[in-house]
Amino acid sequence: MTSPRRNVVALRHVAFEDLGLLAPMLRGRGWDITLLDVPSADLTDAGIVAGIEQADLLVVLGGPIGVGDADAYPFLTPEPRLIERRLTQDRPLLGICLGSQLMASAL
Repeated sequence: MTSPRRNVVALRHVAFEDLGLLAPMLRGRGWDITLLDVPSADLTDAGIVAGIEQADLLVVLGGPIGVGDADAYPFLTPEPRLIERRLTQDRPLLGICLGSQLMASAL
């Protein structure tokens, strides 16, 4: 019997950041990967939010910006709320670089 496929949603803030070495490792273990480009995604859209909340794993990637740069990068504003909801639901979450800053902000 095969185990059900799991999915990871990775929130990407800049085009050159990705899952790096994690991608082949996850794919090799049967994970489906969705990269969501945060600057062009509407993180208030119910469908997008549902996909993030239902993911087996959420990875919040990095970028050459900081959590305090929301004035210059308004797409950072809704992210801490999504992260906070995921954390309060005790759902798996990995923050890398900027992602860990956003997690800290959410907490």
